[in-house]
Amino acid sequence: MSLGLDDLLGCCKGLENDKVTERKKEAERFRRLLRSPEIVQELDRSSATKSSKQLTWDTVFRFLQRYFQKETESMQSSKSVTATSLTTRKKKMAEMCSLMKYFIRYANKRGPRLKCSELLKHVMEVVQGSYSCSAYGEDYSSLLVKDILSVRKYWCDIPPQQWHSLLKLYCGLFDSSSKSINRVLVNRVIHMVVQGCCTQTDLTVTDCNNNLFSFFSKAVLNARQEKHLAVLEHLISALNIFLRYSAMNCRMRVCHLGEELLPSILYIWADKRPTAALKEEILEFFNLQMCVHHPKGAKTQDTGAHAEDWTQWRSQLYNLYDALVSEISDLGSRGKYVTGSRHIAVKNNVIELTADICHQLFSENNDTHILEVTQASLRATPMASPTQGGASKRRRMELGWEVLREHLQPQHSDFDAIPWLQITAVLTSKYPSMVPRQELVPLLSVLYQLLAEQRRGERGLYVLRCLRELARCQTRYPERAQVHKAELGRLWGRVWALALRGVSSPQTEAFSLDLLASIVHGQLINMDRELWKLFSASACKLSQSAAICLCQALLKCPVPKALTLRTGWDNVGITEGSGSPNLKENLIAWLLMSDQSDEMEESSRPHPIICRDFPYNLIADILISLTLKDTRAGLNFLLGTNGAER
Repeated sequence: MSLGLDDLLGCCKGLENDKVTERKKEAERFRRLLRSPEIVQELDRSSATKSSKQLTWDTVFRFLQRYFQKETESMQSSKSVTATSLTTRKKKMAEMCSLMKYFIRYANKRGPRLKCSELLKHVMEVVQGSYSCSAYGEDYSSLLVKDILSVRKYWCDIPPQQWHSLLKLYCGLFDSSSKSINRVLVNRVIHMVVQGCCTQTDLTVTDCNNNLFSFFSKAVLNARQEKHLAVLEHLISALNIFLRYSAMNCRMRVCHLGEELLPSILYIWADKRPTAALKEEILEFFNLQMCVHHPKGAKTQDTGAHAEDWTQWRSQLYNLYDALVSEISDLGSRGKYVTGSRHIAVKNNVIELTADICHQLFSENNDTHILEVTQASLRATPMASPTQGGASKRRRMELGWEVLREHLQPQHSDFDAIPWLQITAVLTSKYPSMVPRQELVPLLSVLYQLLAEQRRGERGLYVLRCLRELARCQTRYPERAQVHKAELGRLWGRVWALALRGVSSPQTEAFSLDLLASIVHGQLINMDRELWKLFSASACKLSQSAAICLCQALLKCPVPKALTLRTGWDNVGITEGSGSPNLKENLIAWLLMSDQSDEMEESSRPHPIICRDFPYNLIADILISLTLKDTRAGLNFLLGTNGAER
């Protein structure tokens, strides 16, 4: 053993001295020795070889634990309760915790050196003892979070039983009335340990799974009295981790727990003024419940939906819808008075959740529901604060497609209209089968009016997206449009003209092209020649949206040999194309963005956009539809090679 390690061994033995003053001197010497680079290198080397004859980091840790125990017993046996003695004792506790943290961080500074099981065993022994927990519980919990559970290697070293013991210990601390450890810190530990249990162990084969269901049931139901939002954030985040883990194997229990907890969590959302981080966790909980109750949007038990109590669950969905509508309205109201630039759109998770709930609550026959809010709160009224007292006011809540369209009227500001445009787009995209046939004309009409009156602001992009999704919806279910086919055709023709105009704007070019492609794909109108002019005259640059739009046109419509431009007051027709290359060749040249002359055709290659982003399943269909038997460039494009490989 080297001289440095020999000195350290003597110091470690001195920490077990029966005299308090001697132990104090050795503790100060211990800190000094650890600062020696030579001693640290020797300990690293001996710990790596795991030689039984050498002093290792784990051996030193065992000496330090005995010193810790000796000092704790000394303080616990002291009968003095004077102010001076209590201050001295408190200072001594802080010094001991500081020494333990100092040692652990120094040992693991260059990577984990200490054995994880020994570290955890020591921490749990301290936290389990009533006296030691009150003295060091908070410091040791902080040590657990920062220096043990934050080390990824230790996660792999902790055996399942130790994960479960940790969870049981800290869930017990959360439930107890003890104030020795800060509740925020306890919840941070619970959050990390729940994550560890769900990723590193199999909860289904132990009682730990049942214990967690019971713990969250009790903890979240009591959350209304919690004053610290950070506690709620960690608690609901841990709940979400557990629910995601359990949803596959314990779906019925997850549904039951969600129905039990949703009123309390909705109360936190409405009355606690949650932080942005807490709101995200609450939204995650709501989304998880929608997924387990209504997988893939299922509305009935026959299609896969499940609820322990359908009356209660339906009531909670109405409450949730009301809360989300209020949230969207508040965001719009606040936005109107914010100076400077601000993004108007609502976050996607709020929009997706609102659309999912609308799908469940909107009637299939397009009826508008008129509901008293108190009717939606038969079991519990999370929207009413317990401090308010008395009966809450009854007010009417309407929901349905007609109500949705009322939010899309042109007189509304962008802050009021854009969130509902987002909801409409998600609804028609995610659930096209739920759009009633009698809703197609009114909805298309109001969207056309919005697009026609759009002058500035962000609204136009969201209107174009809504129109695109509505076009896809009509294409997917063409039988629904048969009754109103003529009127829909007239409206789509007007939308087509506005979308063509929108291609000239850099802000709306991509969205307009996507809409044009959807209209062409569904053959919603008789396409005019204006679309070909966009590409033959290079009115728009090559992009993925432009390429797909052209390809849809090539697949669905015959390519004219010549274009007719109308100009002048008398609209005299001037034929374009005589003496110029064939329009098909022009379009292929535009797609390839390369010179297709005889000198260059051997080296022609597709444009990078075509190579990287283009859906390749369309390429063969496009070229077959073009019948380019006499166009070597087209064949090169199909093969992606030069003509020699034909």
